[in-house]
Amino acid sequence: MHKDELIQLHQLLVYLRKYIEKKYNCSNDEFKEYDDLNIYPHHIHRTKAEHIYAIFLLSTIIAKILSNNGKIPRSVSNLLRISGEEVKKEIQRKRLKIKNKFKK
Repeated sequence: MHKDELIQLHQLLVYLRKYIEKKYNCSNDEFKEYDDLNIYPHHIHRTKAEHIYAIFLLSTIIAKILSNNGKIPRSVSNLLRISGEEVKKEIQRKRLKIKNKFKK
């Protein structure tokens, strides 16, 4: 996907978050990890990889809430969580590589 398409998907998930928060009376604590990430769709200066990670993280939280309410299987939530962790590790690896490159 192109970065602009990812940002649109990210925005769609934010809308879905708001809907789920109202429908299931979710607290902000459930989305704390996503909020702490501080990457939102309107942050167009963020990298494509950062938006991908934010999408996976938000998708994982949404899937977890839906699986807890019997709307989707837990396996979907677990697969999203695992994929998100892999994306996070890749971002951290790239950041470290860039940081080491500038140290030289």
